[in-house]
Amino acid sequence: METISVIGAGTIGSAISVSLNRAGYHVIATRRRPDLNKALVGYGIEVTSDNIYAVRSSEISILTLKPADLISEVRKLSKFLSGKIVISMAAAVPIRVISGLLPDSFIVRSMTNIAAEVNAGYTPFCTAETDEEKISLVRRVLGVFGETDQVDEKYMDALTALSGSGPAYILTIIEAMMYGGLKVGLPRSIALKASYQTVMGSAKLLAVSGDHPSAIKEKVITPGGVTIDGIYELENGKIRTSIMKAIESSTIKARRISKDLFPEETEK
Repeated sequence: METISVIGAGTIGSAISVSLNRAGYHVIATRRRPDLNKALVGYGIEVTSDNIYAVRSSEISILTLKPADLISEVRKLSKFLSGKIVISMAAAVPIRVISGLLPDSFIVRSMTNIAAEVNAGYTPFCTAETDEEKISLVRRVLGVFGETDQVDEKYMDALTALSGSGPAYILTIIEAMMYGGLKVGLPRSIALKASYQTVMGSAKLLAVSGDHPSAIKEKVITPGGVTIDGIYELENGKIRTSIMKAIESSTIKARRISKDLFPEETEK
């Protein structure tokens, strides 16, 4: 059984710890206050505040730390991470920065989202080196969280905004749909279930069919029907523009964090 350490098991770290544990990996999750992760112990996950112990005991380390905390922690752990696969899930931290601190490790920059806990996340990644054997192993590990793709690093900030932050946007939409149901008299439980099931079903139909979203949407809209009145209100409220602006704003924020923390990298 391979051992994977998850350093900084907050929201995302806890989600991936559960997913990895379910897939059969031995997981050591760390947090400054392990008492906050008591729920993980119930899954059989080892929880500790000792990062050095965790990385020494594992073949792969996944760093789910805040961007501002990552570098100082990597410096402390550098000799224990030497020669190992290190996957950083810190937003906005360039892979070159981590590689400079861990020249003997195989560095991966990645980002997932909270749906990884139920094996339904999207996890893009990029690597500093080309080593097909190690990349295959990384794919296997990240594939536990759902779908995964290897991408060019230049896309990582945008994917952090689109996919990493995406559940917050979608859940806002689901919540709004539920409130709409409540407004027209549906019981809360039915309004909520109808909302999330509709979103899940639409997403699955899109994934399976391979059609463009507009093509599927047009099948629902009939002349003089119920749906077109709803679409009119959505367009009047500029929902598409709002979502596009949300993703753009999040991407700009990720790039700003990177520029502020690593100005020498953004000038290259």
